[in-house]
Amino acid sequence: MNVAYPGPWPKLAEHDALLMDVARRIQLTKTKHEIAETNFRALCQYVDREGSLLENKVIECYPSGSFATGTAISSRVAKDQHDVDVVMELDIPANSSPKTVLDVLFEAINGEPGSRYHGKVTQNSRCVTVEYSDGTTVDLMPIARISGPERVGNLFHYKRENGESRHKPVNPWGFAKYFNDHVAYDPAFHDLFKGRRLIVEGKIVEKAETQPMPDHVPVEEKSARVVAMQLLKRNRDIVWRSPSRTGRKPPSVALAAMALDAGAVHASLLDEVVAIATHIRGRLMETNGPRGTVQVFNPAYRLDEFTDRWPENKAAQDLYDGDLRRLIVDLHKLRSPGLSLAEQQVILKRLFGETAAAYAIESTLDARLREMNANQMRLSTTGKVLGTAAAASIGVSTAARSATREGGGTLSE
Repeated sequence: MNVAYPGPWPKLAEHDALLMDVARRIQLTKTKHEIAETNFRALCQYVDREGSLLENKVIECYPSGSFATGTAISSRVAKDQHDVDVVMELDIPANSSPKTVLDVLFEAINGEPGSRYHGKVTQNSRCVTVEYSDGTTVDLMPIARISGPERVGNLFHYKRENGESRHKPVNPWGFAKYFNDHVAYDPAFHDLFKGRRLIVEGKIVEKAETQPMPDHVPVEEKSARVVAMQLLKRNRDIVWRSPSRTGRKPPSVALAAMALDAGAVHASLLDEVVAIATHIRGRLMETNGPRGTVQVFNPAYRLDEFTDRWPENKAAQDLYDGDLRRLIVDLHKLRSPGLSLAEQQVILKRLFGETAAAYAIESTLDARLREMNANQMRLSTTGKVLGTAAAASIGVSTAARSATREGGGTLSE
C-alpha cells in the first residue's frame, strides 16, 4: 500500500542529497541481487553435476569481493548490469597445477556444444568467467584449502600468454567478515538516507513490500563508509572507460582495505568520500613494495596481498593518485553555493556518468517540487532555490528540467 509522504523533510545539504541520489541509482536492486545469487548457485551445482570433470569436488561456493562486503554496484548503470565474484572451494590438492585446475574448471562449465553454458565461458589467469545474455558476468575463482585461519586457501594463477604459474595464499572469506565487522551501522545516516528517498519518491511503501531477501541490504541501511566506497568505485569505473586508459584498474578489494583506515566516519557523505580519497592518496605515496609501489594486505590474513598485480609500477600508482585528486577537486566544486542544476549535472556526469547524474538531478527536481507544494520553497526558471515562499506554479518544473539538459559531460552510458 502506498501512502503520500507529508514530511518531515530531512535537513540535508544539497551536495549530500545529490550524492545520495547517485548512490541510489548505482545500487544493485533486490531483483538483481536475487538473480546474481541464483546464477552463481546454479553454476556451482553445474560444476558439481554427475559426469562433470569436477563431480563431487565442489566443497562450497560463496560471493567474494564487493558482493560480500555490500559495496557492489551496477557496473553498467544504464543497462542495470553487474559482475559477481565467487569463490569455489574445490576438494583437490592445494599444490595442483594452476594450468590444469583452470583448464578443468573451464571444461566443466563450457561442456559440449549445445550444453547450458557452452560458448559463454572465458578462461582467465585466476578465474573462469561466465557471461549471460544480458551482459552480466560471474567470475568463478577456484581455491583449495590450506592450513591456517578459517577458509584460507591457495588460489591458482596461470597466465597463458607467458606461462606464468604460481599458487597464491588467499582468504577472501576472512576479509569480507573483517570488513563487515569493522563498518558500523549509523542510525542517523539511515534516517537521512531514508528521508531523502521518501521525499524523492513522494510515498511511503508498507514495510511488507520492502523486506529484503537475506544478504541484500537496502542502501539506506548501509554505513556511510560503504556508500562512499560505492561512489569511489563508480568514479574509478567511469574514468577507466576512457579509450586512452590501459592497464589494470585499482582492485576494489585493495580500495576497501585502505578505506577501513580512513579515520572516523563523517556525517556528510561528501566529506566521507573526500576523506577516503584523501587517505588513499596518502597511501599512494608509499614506495616500499618490490616494484617501488604501495602494498596492501588482507587484514584478516597477512599472507594475502591485494596489490600483487596493481599498481604495476609507480606510473600506474601516480595515475590513480591524479584521478583521486580530480575527484576531490570536483566534489569541492559541487559544494559551492549558488550552482545551477545544469552546473551540478556537469560535475556529476563527469564523476559518475550520464545515467546516474541525470537520475540525481531529476530526483532533486522531484524533491523540490514536493517541498514547493508544501509551501516550503520557490524555484527560479533555472532550478535555483530562491528561498521560503508560497508555492510557485507547477510550470516551473518544466523550465527547471529543461535547464538540466543543457549540462555537458565527457562520457555517456
